[in-house]
Amino acid sequence: MQTNTDFYLNQLKRLVGGKITALARTGPPQDDFDQEFFGIVITLQNGKELTLTFLADDEGNGPGSFEIFGKE
Repeated sequence: MQTNTDFYLNQLKRLVGGKITALARTGPPQDDFDQEFFGIVITLQNGKELTLTFLADDEGNGPGSFEIFGKE
């Protein structure tokens, strides 16, 4: 049975061997209730870029989450 940790590690696996090449941000919020998120851009060995956005809250009450987007 796959755990939550296994799920996230499988997503992160494709970043191994890549290089952090830039910082990323989602842009200004559209209203006062939204938040702007931040992350990193990883350039893979094949030259493609993926963006890892950190979705965790600042409360620190869990390991948080992330989102990876871009074409490999």
